[in-house]
Amino acid sequence: MKPLSLKELEEIGRLAADNARKSAHAAGTFFSYSENGKIIREYPDGRKTEVAYDERGHVKETPIS
Repeated sequence: MKPLSLKELEEIGRLAADNARKSAHAAGTFFSYSENGKIIREYPDGRKTEVAYDERGHVKETPIS
């Protein structure tokens, strides 16, 4: 088997992320990803929140408009 190119690896990663997003939403839960160094949750209804943790480890979600 020949090594994959960077373009092929990026496409495989994109397809895997799309599949994970669809699976999470079909299960009625959120999908998380990192964007510009921030953790984002995307809910099945389309809402997006930025996730942060306080000093005690509690989750704080801030809606993204």
